[in-house]
Amino acid sequence: MNRGKSYDEELSLKLKNIKFARAYIVALMEGDHGLSVEDALKHTILRMGIKEFVQLARVPQPNVSEFIKGKRKLKPDTLNEYLKPFKLKAKLILEEAS
Repeated sequence: MNRGKSYDEELSLKLKNIKFARAYIVALMEGDHGLSVEDALKHTILRMGIKEFVQLARVPQPNVSEFIKGKRKLKPDTLNEYLKPFKLKAKLILEEAS
């Protein structure tokens, strides 16, 4: 499998540390201009490498590739499956509108 332009070998090694990876994903989502959880996850997968993520998460490579390319939307259960290796979980919060 060829490496994409977004692959970062040095960062990929750091992302193998679960605490670092979790903090990295959360940092991508912080602030008013933070990424969505899906975009933060895509960004992280591209930096660490699809091959490495597939091995870590034990999910099918074609599904991950389709997700990265925007051809697949993740259901909540699948999103949590992708977040599980980083000890993260997505939660929908419903608030009363003003």
